[in-house]
Amino acid sequence: MPPRPLHPETIEAGMTTNSRGSLKREKTVTFAIFLALPLIFFLTAYVYAVGYTGWLSLHSWDGLSPHWDWVGMDNYQDLMGSSRFWHSLVNNLQWLVFYLICPTVLGLALAVLVDGKLKGEGIMKTLIFLPYIITPVAVAAVWRWIYMPADGLLTSALEGVGLGGLAQNWLGDAGIVNGALMFAALWSATGFAFLVFFSGLRSVPVETIEAARIDGASSWVIFWRVVLPQLWPSTVLVLGLFGIEAMRIFDLIWSMTNGGPARASEVLATQLYDVAFTTFQMGEASAIGIVQLLLAAALILPYIIYITSHVEEQSE
Repeated sequence: MPPRPLHPETIEAGMTTNSRGSLKREKTVTFAIFLALPLIFFLTAYVYAVGYTGWLSLHSWDGLSPHWDWVGMDNYQDLMGSSRFWHSLVNNLQWLVFYLICPTVLGLALAVLVDGKLKGEGIMKTLIFLPYIITPVAVAAVWRWIYMPADGLLTSALEGVGLGGLAQNWLGDAGIVNGALMFAALWSATGFAFLVFFSGLRSVPVETIEAARIDGASSWVIFWRVVLPQLWPSTVLVLGLFGIEAMRIFDLIWSMTNGGPARASEVLATQLYDVAFTTFQMGEASAIGIVQLLLAAALILPYIIYITSHVEEQSE
């Protein structure tokens, strides 16, 4: 008996099912290829690098010898007993307090000022944000010139208004060098906070502000009770990224002072660089890097948890 011919619709349905399965497999392969590239980069540039650094921190190595000497936790114990390490850590904590308060508050104040229909808004936004896009090395070069003790811009300006007695060796005095560096960082970092807060202000519903104004609320009350709570996501973003920057700051300090004078402005990153490439104690330098990583992780984890939970709430 000859086989019963298939109905054309049955053949089409079978072909459709096969084509869908083939298309799905092609998409899966494509997604896997595109995901493999960043995954390989992440494993190589981060996971392997961190693991290698952690393993190196348990050894003594001069960076040249083919042999590593196992020392276990000695490098970490030496750090805990080193006054230089604690001085660098305290400086990092000072930078943390500075970043969380000064550029954050100034950026918010400038954002509110410019958002209040200030004349020349476009020029103001450009002038405020422009320093942020300048590289830290260029910022350091500008402020080194400003802080020159003899004929720098700041000293010349003070002498021009009859206050030459206030001129200091801004980067050569251990008592004021950190303040001078932080002022340069304030000029550079405020633009980022300004941009984030300005974007947040533009997303605040106008109807909410108008309703509060109709109820008789003053501008100050509207800012504290209506506007500022709605800027919380922007605030978390600024604080999170500034917290990380405080623990990893290097370029500005190294370019301006090399951690001096007398290590007064030294932070963990500059100490790491000096220990690794001046005294060639790679094991101790790796230990500093691991401690720095753990401190940065302790700061960034709450930020990641908040962002993740916030995204999940918005998706529900």
